[in-house]
Amino acid sequence: MAIAYQRICVTPFMQNCRIFVDDESLECFAVDVGGSALQIADFIKKNGLKLKTILITHMHLDHVGGVYELAKLTGAKIMGPEIEDAPLLQNIRMQAQAFGLPECEQFNTQYLNDGDIIIPIEGFSLKVIHTPGHTPGGVCYYSEAKKFVLTGDTLFAGSIGRTDFPLGSYDAIISSIKEKLYTLDKSTAILPGHGEDSTIEDEIRENPYTV
Repeated sequence: MAIAYQRICVTPFMQNCRIFVDDESLECFAVDVGGSALQIADFIKKNGLKLKTILITHMHLDHVGGVYELAKLTGAKIMGPEIEDAPLLQNIRMQAQAFGLPECEQFNTQYLNDGDIIIPIEGFSLKVIHTPGHTPGGVCYYSEAKKFVLTGDTLFAGSIGRTDFPLGSYDAIISSIKEKLYTLDKSTAILPGHGEDSTIEDEIRENPYTV
């Protein structure tokens, strides 16, 4: 199967939503849909796609604000992150108020565990990597076959996720990056939640937070 992805920049926080598509079946899954459910639903409809799964790296508003509505519109199942992020989901309305954004709804998700192998669309698998620090339950999604890792707000090109939010931990995020992400094949592409893409090799060599 051939998998391609479309990056759609969503929310005022310029968050990278990525939609991965099987070009044969036209099944797709979306990662970190942000608060732009209608925009994403419109893209899916215009391209004749079938959204099977919504994946979440962590429960901050800019990544999950549109999950409830998009799942309702498409019938897609929701997966991720680890259950340690449940308190953030329970306070999703407070997050919206704090940032002056429209109120959003809580939703039910299948919480995942470190090492899980998930199948968001038929014939394609991802490994779940628990990477606490930005949030306690944050995860990354790794495709060994396609040589990419979706890092959410854990690791960016030349930077790392903030740890000054409630439940964040600087020591934990550095440990997650060095002990879990930097052990992946160095040619692995990093697909972050904000900004441009990178590679594991480039971040090991150049990221000022971890060199």
